[in-house]
Amino acid sequence: MMKSLKELTIQKGCAILRLKAKRYYRWCNRKPVMKKTAWNRITPDEERSILKAARDESLCDFRAAELMVYGHESKEFYCSVSTVQRVLKKNRLQAPYEIPRRKRPKKPDIRHLMSEPKRIFSYDATDFYLTNGLRVIVIPILDMGSRKFIHFGARIVSFRQNDVTDIWDEALWKEDIDTSLLTALSDRGSQMKGSKTKLHLIGKHNIRLEFARPYTPDDNAWIESFIKYMKYHPACPDRFETVQDMVDWITKFQKLYNEHPHSSLGYVRPNEEHAGLGNAIRKARKENLTVSKQNRLSYYHSQKGQVSDYGLAEDRVCNNVLCQNKERENHGNGQVAKNGSLEPFKETGDFRDNSLKILCRNR
Repeated sequence: MMKSLKELTIQKGCAILRLKAKRYYRWCNRKPVMKKTAWNRITPDEERSILKAARDESLCDFRAAELMVYGHESKEFYCSVSTVQRVLKKNRLQAPYEIPRRKRPKKPDIRHLMSEPKRIFSYDATDFYLTNGLRVIVIPILDMGSRKFIHFGARIVSFRQNDVTDIWDEALWKEDIDTSLLTALSDRGSQMKGSKTKLHLIGKHNIRLEFARPYTPDDNAWIESFIKYMKYHPACPDRFETVQDMVDWITKFQKLYNEHPHSSLGYVRPNEEHAGLGNAIRKARKENLTVSKQNRLSYYHSQKGQVSDYGLAEDRVCNNVLCQNKERENHGNGQVAKNGSLEPFKETGDFRDNSLKILCRNR
């Protein structure tokens, strides 16, 4: 457009377009941009050699690294692994690369194991504090089938994998059960998921391990609820004087908890459920309720037969009273009928003078 101007000069045309003349001349003298090429780019012959090796049926299972090694050994082409990958991707001879993702842990399926005791044990760690600020770690073990507080261990400040294995050995020796049918549920703490703990529980006791998902306490909600009940019990002090005081309290709480009827067990004590008496107790209670229901029904029918005559006599008395009241009312109405209809009240003087008479008349 600037070159087609005839009446105006280039200076005036640039001024109208608000363009500097220096920039205009630089644009006019600009050289065409040449596409840059890397000096170490592979040659077309090398690219054809790579494609020939990639399309070879005998080499179809080779990855990019193996093709690179094949090229160096056969002396057909010399390049890096990334160059082979780029050539294969350009010619659509390589599957799209997918970032390997870590498998997300699944929710532990343990509901079917809670139908009977001695099938699944849950454990976790919680902390108590002494009056001097010392931290004490308590590791309780809970039978989720019977809700029995099996065993616990206390460690000062922190605990290790060896402490977990020792507490489990004490609990299993105390229970004397078949550990091949037992499952242990815990969170993903380093002490619970460590190699020593796994090797000890799986290798020595043949226990199946289950772990809750990260940051998901609901997967092991039973032990979390138990720990809360233990720490916030009305008899539990905020802080203890010594470690032995804390151990004595937890021992006392263990007896209290195991002898207290549990609502999830149909108000059967955990000790009774753990001993295998839960079904018999619930069945006996159900039979007792059935017998009591029948006894109440029989008592109701017997009382109804005895009260029936008394009810009829009471009805007769009420009927006589109602009849007498009705006769009196009819007698009063007869007198009114004989005297004739009521005449309207005549108001004389002020309303306050006749108010008492009006009220009597309305009554």
